[in-house]
Parts: sequence; C-alpha cells; structure tokens
Amino acid sequence: MTVYADVLLVINLFVNYALLLCSSMIMKNSASRARVLLGAAIGAFYGLVIFLPDMPSFLELFLRFAATGLIVFGTFGFKNLRYFLRCFFTFFAVSFAFGGIMLVLWVTVAPVGMVYNNGAVYFDIDLAVLAVSTVVCFAVVSLISHFTARRAPKDSIALVKIVYGGKVVSATALVDTGNSLCEGFSGYPVALGEYSTLEKIIPSSVRDFLDGKELSPSADFRVVMHKTVSGTGLLPVFKPDYIEIKSASHTVRTDRVYIAVTKNNLAGGEFSMILNPELFNEEKSYAEAVK
Repeated sequence: MTVYADVLLVINLFVNYALLLCSSMIMKNSASRARVLLGAAIGAFYGLVIFLPDMPSFLELFLRFAATGLIVFGTFGFKNLRYFLRCFFTFFAVSFAFGGIMLVLWVTVAPVGMVYNNGAVYFDIDLAVLAVSTVVCFAVVSLISHFTARRAPKDSIALVKIVYGGKVVSATALVDTGNSLCEGFSGYPVALGEYSTLEKIIPSSVRDFLDGKELSPSADFRVVMHKTVSGTGLLPVFKPDYIEIKSASHTVRTDRVYIAVTKNNLAGGEFSMILNPELFNEEKSYAEAVK
C-alpha cells in the first residue's frame, strides 16, 4: 500500500491534537491552543519514522518515549519533575485508550488498509471517517474521565491570592480534608504555605521565628501546634488583610484566616499551599467585615 507523507502528517496532527486536548482536560490543565498545536505538530512529524528502515525494538521504544517527552514538554512545559511525569503518563494513558478504541472502531465498523513500521501507524482512511471516529473516541475517553474524576474532591486544587500590608502573592493550593489546623484564640482556619512562595509578604516577626532570632513585636504574630506522622511542632502564623480562593466551583474571599509558614517543600512544586476546607464556609466574612 502506498503511504503519502502529507496524509500521514494531517492524520497525526489531527489525532495528536485531540489526544492532547483530552489529556489537558483530564489534568484540568489550561494549556493554550497554540501549545497544544505545537505538541500535536511534534507528534505529527515523529510519524515520519514510518519511512525509515526497520529499527531494533529497543531503539523504537526509546524514540517513542523521547517523542512523547517532547510532545508533553511542548504542550505543558516543565514546572518540575513531578508535574512533568504526571503530564507524561496521562498523555501516554490517553493515547493507549484512544488507540484501542480507534482500532476497535476501524476493525468492526470501517475496515481500512494499515501500514505499521518503527512504531508508527498509517491508515488508508477517508478524512471524514477519521474525523467522526476521533470525535467518538474523544467522547468515550472524556466520559470515562468524567466518571473517574467524580471520585475525587471537586475543589481539591485552588488558586489563592493573599493580600497583606498592600502586597499580594499568588499560589496554587491543595484543599486537604485532613487539615483541621486552626488558630487557638480566634478559632479561624489556618492555611499552610511555603516560605519561598510567601516571602514577599511575610512579617519580620515570622522571619525571626523561623531563623531562630529574637522576636520582633507584632500584633499579627501567633504560633500554632501541628501534628504530623513524625511528631508535633510549632508553626508561626500571621493574619493577612484577606485571601481570595478560586476553586473549580466557586470563589471565596475572607479575612477570617491565618497563614502558617514553613520552610519545608510541600509537594515538589506542584502546589505551594495547603488549605483547611473550613475556609470554604467563610464566603461572606470579608464582605461583612468591610461594611
């Protein structure tokens, strides 16, 4: 069967674009359409290996993983290793599921000629049939993702803006149902943040505490006791002017909160704060405070 390079590029571009969109949706990652197109183009050009002489299986596998890494890097970037690997294996899993569904459709509904070489596949298929099949696959994978995601908390990841002393910092936060940390006197919920993220707004008293220096007087300074699997300890906290939390379902703005600061790395860069879920019960507190 004759393989046409232009048809191969168009098919791979179309399919990879759909795969990357689906991966982005599953990870709730708002990759720009330009980045998705870039990743799809990398995948499309990788398909040209079908024209090369047969390669050993180990080299074929190496090139396939390398190409997947380039596709993921082009689409989602590299924030840190954990984030990159999550994107990599999500795209890999979606591709595997997508390919299986597409194969079943083509074999049972619209049999076509197929050429396989060096890990690349070429289907002699009408573009209209390809478009319909891709839409069906996208819908099936999206449906599976939807029902799988329902098991996880809808608001597990949120964007947080913290305002203190006229300065603002933003962070990505995990809403942890196991975090019940509260400030002892006020009873306000406590959000835990990394020093490197909050550095611009941290009061001098909190800095002094973390550095083991003599404390500077501050009306906003407190300490709270926290428990971990390794034991208990004290964390310095301060009261911001207010924080704004944007989750998947709604936005919360409150001044009834304290911010605890740690010099430990919380999640390898994937998020830099941990929120007490009680903060989502504080939606009206800021509005009431400023009346």
